[in-house]
Amino acid sequence: MLSIALVNLKPGTGKTTSAVWLAHAFAAIDGDVLLVDADPAASALEWSDIAGGFPFRTIGLPVRDLHRRIPDIARPDDIVIIDAPQIEDHAGIARGALRFADEILIPVAPTPIEINRTGTMRDEIADANSVRSTPARAAVLLNRTVAHANSTIDAREALSDLGYDVLDCTVPRLEVYGQSFGGSLPSTGAGIWRTVADELLTRAGSLTEA
Repeated sequence: MLSIALVNLKPGTGKTTSAVWLAHAFAAIDGDVLLVDADPAASALEWSDIAGGFPFRTIGLPVRDLHRRIPDIARPDDIVIIDAPQIEDHAGIARGALRFADEILIPVAPTPIEINRTGTMRDEIADANSVRSTPARAAVLLNRTVAHANSTIDAREALSDLGYDVLDCTVPRLEVYGQSFGGSLPSTGAGIWRTVADELLTRAGSLTEA
């Protein structure tokens, strides 16, 4: 089982959009996916309801002890994707996700304000790792990027200087992502998320081999 939590300090950073697209990408690769909507706003569940269901199991679990409850729900071969709430409003739930996930994925737009907020995320991850038997991996997913813009290059450098792994793949700012809520996902734009999924699987495999 591989588990990935989409977490950030603030709302509106693309956690739910990233979680849903990524879950679909993993489902296309493997098929055994559990999407956990841990946000009290239940946006992922609402999306699934409007779309007539996702092609994988989707559950709501906005509870502080989700790190204890997910193992009883997930199947041994599941890839678990957790759409966590923003830490500033639902710290207990988000910290449960940080305590459970193998990989903590932080969606960040290449703007100074979002990059600055990752300092708090780094502290939260360190606190969670201090009570885990095995520390989680953590990586930044640069999203809402503009093709050939210096902002993406500068953001990657700044985040690397802060000590983050930054995924090679970046998610561009496209209408297909911004307008996808509530619908079945089109094939247009899916390739980017397949690349993100492949990179996360590579990171997990590299750790196992080590």
